[in-house]
Amino acid sequence: MRKQIMRNILIWAAAALMVFSIAASGCVKAEAVSPTEAVWSITIKAADGTSTEFTNEDAGAIEMVEVAAVLEKKDGSKIDENWKGIPLAEVLKSAGIGDYNMISVAAGDGYSQEYEAAVIDDPETILGFFLDGEEVSADDGLVQLVVSSLAGKFWIKNVAVIEVLE
Repeated sequence: MRKQIMRNILIWAAAALMVFSIAASGCVKAEAVSPTEAVWSITIKAADGTSTEFTNEDAGAIEMVEVAAVLEKKDGSKIDENWKGIPLAEVLKSAGIGDYNMISVAAGDGYSQEYEAAVIDDPETILGFFLDGEEVSADDGLVQLVVSSLAGKFWIKNVAVIEVLE
């Protein structure tokens, strides 16, 4: 009889522990994990003048995509590249920006280009973190804007600022 009681207590205790574990796991919000080892930040400026910082940790909340792109250089030569990163349109959406016609993307050295909505919304326009399976180095700019539909002069290394112009 005593064994029976102990067995029932153990079964009830195990069941209670399982219920508690399941309930507790639902209460914890999973944190985004940075897709890169590097720590970086990009300023995103809205059309109304407000700005926010988009970080490597924020990037972890957006699903990564792979893009096979051809980098067309100034001399006309072309290089096949395989990029992994996050769509630019998703970055803007995560910053609360859903309405735009034109944006500017600037590098840390001030070089910038402007892009129309069709280019921004192209799923193959990404902030790239990995080139051919390797994380982009600090020397190469950590985060690069890859615009697979345009020539290399429209790609931005070391993205520092994304600004909604209209």
